[in-house]
Amino acid sequence: MSYRPLNNTAALSRNMEVTGQQLAQRLLQGVDKLPSDTLQRLSAAREQAVDRRRQALAEQAQLAWRQSVAGPSGHGWFEQHAPAWHLLVSVGTVLVLALGLWMIDNLQSEQFVSETAEIDKLLLTDDLPTAAYLDPGFKHFLKLSFPSNSR
Repeated sequence: MSYRPLNNTAALSRNMEVTGQQLAQRLLQGVDKLPSDTLQRLSAAREQAVDRRRQALAEQAQLAWRQSVAGPSGHGWFEQHAPAWHLLVSVGTVLVLALGLWMIDNLQSEQFVSETAEIDKLLLTDDLPTAAYLDPGFKHFLKLSFPSNSR
């Protein structure tokens, strides 16, 4: 084979393909003469090379994906808009906390009103005179009669 300078990439590619095919044919001619342990080592080396190539392709794909996701400044969309997200999350958190406190206050107020209304109903429908409620022992009587309503 003589050396000729190639000016275009198509000719270079074609020349490399022909050379590769010739080399593969020469290697295949001598395969039958190789010992089995050498064939096993060659097979293991080929598998390692294929694995390395797969890893390199995976890393290239991952790098390309990161670059496609990243914006013009080199940061992703979230990093570019992080201050807005922080503000939105902070305001949202404060609103959720305020809503929760309001709901707790409403529930406790409604519970207090219903308990007070129940006590008033019992007092107004009771047969005891109002003077009995001024008696110091009456509080003790109420604690014994209504243990869940005593405070």
